[in-house]
Amino acid sequence: MPRSYQRIPFLIALFLSGCASGPSDKTAQPDQMKIDPITASQKCVSLDTAGNYDGAFPYCKASAENGNTYAQTLTGSMYFRGKGTPQNFEQAAYWFQKVAKHGDVNAQALVGSLYYEGKGVPQSYDQANYWFQQVARQIELNAMVLVGAMYYEGQWVYQDYQQAAIWYQRAAEQGDDNAQFRLGTMYYDGQLPQDFAQAAYWYQKSAEQGNFNAQAFLGGMYYEGKGVEKDNRKAYAWLSVAAAHNQEAIAARDSVAAQLSPDELIEAQVLSAEYFQKYSVK
Repeated sequence: MPRSYQRIPFLIALFLSGCASGPSDKTAQPDQMKIDPITASQKCVSLDTAGNYDGAFPYCKASAENGNTYAQTLTGSMYFRGKGTPQNFEQAAYWFQKVAKHGDVNAQALVGSLYYEGKGVPQSYDQANYWFQQVARQIELNAMVLVGAMYYEGQWVYQDYQQAAIWYQRAAEQGDDNAQFRLGTMYYDGQLPQDFAQAAYWYQKSAEQGNFNAQAFLGGMYYEGKGVEKDNRKAYAWLSVAAAHNQEAIAARDSVAAQLSPDELIEAQVLSAEYFQKYSVK
């Protein structure tokens, strides 16, 4: 069954201004940091892009201190991941907050997660909720899902499937269908210990809220008998609902239909009508 959901874009503003001194950091700044801000910014980006974090860090730090928001993002990321400098969550939180205050949703979500877990900042659900609400004012995506995606992709933070799953599950348990779908996919694909029953459980939760990707995958699981008892009528019904918004589900539905007897096909179509009434996207 195809997996057609799109990855979340990571939005970065490159040259917003605003600088201040952060928490104490003993990282030495070489003499060549006494260069103009444009050169520091260029060196920061080029060396970071090349994966030369040791070389990039001092330039990024200097550029960040001059107010370059992209450099502030890279500096926070290097502190968070321990790339180019010893890992320091307090410094990471400081620089990410600088970016968050300029309105970057990724930074706002990440800062919220740091307050939620007390990582680099005092633990505070009030502060976490404040930053998550800032995200909600700009995009429809649940901030916890955005944090999970950052860990899943290794964007700004180190790649960590367990942390991604933790954040997806937090949102999933609050009823977020996107998080439920993503968590189910991690169980299906094996980024977590592969568990088809858990995958089907979360796909079902998501599908019942109208998530057409989850509906398509759940239909495929009923067809294959993975994590659920094989049932071609349910496979047909779920794929029929998904096909209204997922073109790839049409061929799969028709393939299932070809394996049903005339009486079974009628039953499957009746079930499809019921599912459309209950679970189609409103």
